[in-house]
Amino acid sequence: MSSLSPAAELLLRNQSQLKGQVLMAHLPVGDGVDNLIKPLLTSGVDCLHLLTDDWRSFNDLNAFVAQEPRFLPLFQAYLGQDQDSGLLAAYDHIVLFMPKAKEQARFLMAQLLPLLKSGAQFWLVGENNGGIKSADKLILATAEAVLPEGSYQLSKADKAKKSMLISLQRAYDIEQAAYQPFGATPWQLEWQLPEDAERLALLNELTLISLPGVFSHGRLDEGTALMLKHLPRIKESKLRQRRVLDMGCGTGVIGLSLLKRTPELALTFCDVNAMALEATRRSLALNQMTGDVVASDMWQGITERFDLIISNPPFHTGQKTDYDLADRFIRQAKQHLKRNGELRIVANRFLKYPDIIEASFGHCERIAETGKFCIWSARV
Repeated sequence: MSSLSPAAELLLRNQSQLKGQVLMAHLPVGDGVDNLIKPLLTSGVDCLHLLTDDWRSFNDLNAFVAQEPRFLPLFQAYLGQDQDSGLLAAYDHIVLFMPKAKEQARFLMAQLLPLLKSGAQFWLVGENNGGIKSADKLILATAEAVLPEGSYQLSKADKAKKSMLISLQRAYDIEQAAYQPFGATPWQLEWQLPEDAERLALLNELTLISLPGVFSHGRLDEGTALMLKHLPRIKESKLRQRRVLDMGCGTGVIGLSLLKRTPELALTFCDVNAMALEATRRSLALNQMTGDVVASDMWQGITERFDLIISNPPFHTGQKTDYDLADRFIRQAKQHLKRNGELRIVANRFLKYPDIIEASFGHCERIAETGKFCIWSARV
């Protein structure tokens, strides 16, 4: 069990309580399927549904588990409706692993809490440094908004190794109210880029959509802001359409900005996060643009070659910079670029990306910099 996170170990310590119809959501990346999921498939669990918004977790689950895991931004899209009653499937136990962003935790709980049967339990498990210590208030506030008053009771069920398991139990013999379909629109943020004289004025016409759990939710981060001031110019070709990949697209702001300036580009947006991909789809539709939106763990689902690969790469494992990830991304980027194609990334100044880029491309150009960020470029 040493490969498990403390939160997963704490859940397994209470696995005897999980019975009947069980739903597990927002499953962590990196916890072994053999050690986490298979022990839960005891005689007491009749059916186990697995839902995740991380493509890496989905691939791990899909390779080993027969419970048909689903990778979705809106979890209830999987559950389906009874055509006669309009009610969604109900569960005896729902387990949610605490997301890092509290707004995403509220977003998920608002979807999941109404799916509890009479007498059923909702479990929230997480680590102290991930916000679980104050999550009881978060659950209560969400329950008050989506459940009938007095129909539930909250308790801190267990804690160990700087982790906590919180339980919310529905009252017995409650009347199962007709469920109102959950929509993401009230949770999304529509925003525009802040005014900046150094940036192309036409980008101010963009309206961007963000959803809970997406990087830099509803705002422009400093690194991307620098990139938008120094977008590469892509020469038109009379022979073919120029292809661009926005790797780790987040809300899609970089790719959308390129499309705004050069609508004839063929843009591919890629991310591991289902919420980011959904936000990008919504932003494309809102701005009447088209692009391919692809779920992929870095290069796993990418087969094409591009004229430009552009990224504000989030290469971190926990709190540490993961140079193995950066090396794999940059080295394989060269294989996905056409002749004269360009890799352009923005990153913190202190990161050793220039050395990695030079090792793969033989050169590295500094396009722009601030006191904190640099834009690096290399061509095939």
